[in-house]
Amino acid sequence: MMWALAFGYLIGSVPTADLLARRRGVDLRSRGTGNPGAANALRVGGRGLAAAVLGLDLLKGAGAALLGATIAGDGTAVVAGLAAIAGQIHNPWFGFKGGKGLGVTGGTLAVLWPPGLLVTLPVLGAVSPALGSALGSLVALATMGGAAVVWARRDWAMAWGIAPDDLLVWYAIGVIALTAPKFLAGLGRRTPTGVSAGR
Repeated sequence: MMWALAFGYLIGSVPTADLLARRRGVDLRSRGTGNPGAANALRVGGRGLAAAVLGLDLLKGAGAALLGATIAGDGTAVVAGLAAIAGQIHNPWFGFKGGKGLGVTGGTLAVLWPPGLLVTLPVLGAVSPALGSALGSLVALATMGGAAVVWARRDWAMAWGIAPDDLLVWYAIGVIALTAPKFLAGLGRRTPTGVSAGR
């Protein structure tokens, strides 16, 4: 289990957003919201950079979860996936400051609980434009947590992913515990366009 924590955290901490942005002459940490994530990459670098950042974040989360699942099963997959999210948010290469973790979370969802993406993404897309991305992300996270509880209690089947039992609920709790504080901290901050700081 310790190796899953270590490798997951290492995979999540790879500073892909910074590396991609700097190759294009953009410093995400000094422009826009200062957040090394896809939303800030969109603000200061355009759609191409944002798509590349998001794609690599998704791969980091999915890769960590797949590594855990392949070697030691569901429990280790969850540990590795959560560790990757932690590595993205608390990045050791930047003084334990990093992104908000939604891209990496999306990658872990795709491997561990695919229906979670179908539940969360529409809420995020519908709520964020009206409430700002910070509050919208919190609403989406709360929706994901509630859906995980219902899914596990009803024992609904999935094409792939972890078993729909208590482990799924603990995974959702872990995601919320890791990511929500970043969005709570962003509720009071506004970007130059008047939208709450987000991903």
